[in-house]
Amino acid sequence: MKIFSVILVFVLCGCARLSVVVDYGPYATSMLKSKNVKEYSQEEIGQHEAVFLGAVEASHCQESADEGRLSRVSLEKILKSRALDQGANGIVIEQCQIFAERLCYKYMECRGLAYKVHEDRRMP
Repeated sequence: MKIFSVILVFVLCGCARLSVVVDYGPYATSMLKSKNVKEYSQEEIGQHEAVFLGAVEASHCQESADEGRLSRVSLEKILKSRALDQGANGIVIEQCQIFAERLCYKYMECRGLAYKVHEDRRMP
């Protein structure tokens, strides 16, 4: 019993310095961050006091037909994550288009405008 107690103390003390680092990857990180940015239409953003912070872009190259479908929703979440990186809490998504690219089976690109929106202040 004494030996078990000594081993238990060493295990507990050793685990006190143990740290776990989790890397969720860029896709998961952008999914989590995108929840902090609200999407507005061009008309809606004009109804709020908002400061334009800059343009944001996201794109994806689908290399083959069996790779899976391109997801507009995923690219929009990446746009929101990039807007948040600029300090934005609002975004106007201007367009998402599929293009023909030489190196891609399909290529999708989305563009948006990042804003710092003051929700509590509406324009007259």
